[in-house]
Amino acid sequence: MPNLLSYALTVLLLIIGFIFYPNMRQAELSDRMAEKIANDATILFVDSVRAKGYVDVRDYEVFQKSIDNSGVVFKVTFEHFKKNIQPVYTDPYNAATFQNTFAVSYDGYFYNDIMNVLYPGTPVPADDTTRRYKMHVGDLFNIRLNPVSESISSRLNKLMFHRESVPIMVPYGGMVLNEAP
Repeated sequence: MPNLLSYALTVLLLIIGFIFYPNMRQAELSDRMAEKIANDATILFVDSVRAKGYVDVRDYEVFQKSIDNSGVVFKVTFEHFKKNIQPVYTDPYNAATFQNTFAVSYDGYFYNDIMNVLYPGTPVPADDTTRRYKMHVGDLFNIRLNPVSESISSRLNKLMFHRESVPIMVPYGGMVLNEAP
C-alpha cells in the first residue's frame, strides 16, 4: 500500500512538473509577448497622432490590425482633452479689470465622439479629410487598452496557486505637438 501511494504521488508530481508547469510558463510568455505587441502598436499610433495633430481612419485601422496580431481582444478607449485658455477678469464686461492671469480648462471628448468623426453615417472615402478627428497644440490625447477576457495564464494561476494575476493593460498618451492641417 505505501508503494502505491508513493507511485501515485510520483505520477502527480511528474504531471505537474512536466506538463502543467511548462504550459503555465508558456502561457505567461505568450501574455508578455501580447502585451509587448499591444504596447508597441499603441506607442506608434499615439505618437503618430500627437505629431500629426489628427486621428486618421487609415492609421486607426493599421493600429487595430496591429493589436489584433497580439492574439488578445482589447477594448480600446480614446480620450481627447481640448485645452481652453480664458483670460481672468473681475468684471467680464470691463476689459480694464484683466487680472494678468489665464484660466486653463479642458473639455473631454471620448471614444464615441472620435468614432463618429472617423466613421460617419454617410459613405465617404477613407482618404477624405472630413474623416479626420482634428486636434490642436496643447491638447491631450490618451489611449487605454483593456483585455476583454481573461488570459490562459491568469486562469492557470487561479487553478494552480489560487491567486489573481495582473491583466494586460496598456495606457499611453500625451500632449499634441502639431496642429491639424
